[in-house]
Amino acid sequence: MQTVIIDSHNEVLLYWIREYCRHKMPLVVVRIDRHHDMFSDCPRLPAKEGSNIFDYFDRMMPEIYEYAKRRLNEGNFTCPAFHYGILGSLYHFDPRKEKIDAYGRVFGGEFLDAPKTRIRSSFAGGKKIDLIEWDGASTRLRKQNGKLVPAPQSIGIRAFEGDLDEICLPVVIGFDLDGLCTTDERELAKRAIEKRLKRVKSLLECISSPVLACIARSQTPRAYVPADMVDELQEAALCLMKRKCQAHYALPIATTGSIREAFQAG
Repeated sequence: MQTVIIDSHNEVLLYWIREYCRHKMPLVVVRIDRHHDMFSDCPRLPAKEGSNIFDYFDRMMPEIYEYAKRRLNEGNFTCPAFHYGILGSLYHFDPRKEKIDAYGRVFGGEFLDAPKTRIRSSFAGGKKIDLIEWDGASTRLRKQNGKLVPAPQSIGIRAFEGDLDEICLPVVIGFDLDGLCTTDERELAKRAIEKRLKRVKSLLECISSPVLACIARSQTPRAYVPADMVDELQEAALCLMKRKCQAHYALPIATTGSIREAFQAG
């Protein structure tokens, strides 16, 4: 399993597309994150896709990097991933909670009830802009912060484990460090973070062979994770990933130790 570290979470789209092209099938994403990142109203890629989506992505890779980094944001990057067929389902887990939010489910080699999208055209300065949004005609939506997002199915850990049991689809882990601690939780007790780490560990134990893990530091353009804690939280997340695949990472991470040692001791 490859592990990459990014800053703003929208940068993960490039890695999702690479895995999609490598496996030639949609991904199952398991997201550990405080936020769902399911907002829409994002621009489509600069050129329309042709009949062969994999050739299209191969040609567009330089533009995709700029698209993910500059034209999307940390709240809406999942919508185009569903739109272009890169994702087949997404399981979102906030370690503060017991349940998992499923945006689409996996049954063997099939996907069921993935949120659908549509193109909405608008005009700005006399120029036509095509925006991707969720299709309310075929997807149940709910309103949050004045915006429409897909309504997830709330499932427990056993249902999640059943969905991913003997799965033949590529599974990708996305770990936003704000799932462990956010800037408004700066005074959070270490024991609370350790509890969240153990919940993440239980979730990861349900995944047999993930193909990729992306860790988001979430420092820019807005910091969601306390800057003075981000390196330590990153090392704790890497420790979990290392346990998951029993591999060594060539990342020169400084370790302050307290959270990591407490978790290893537990």
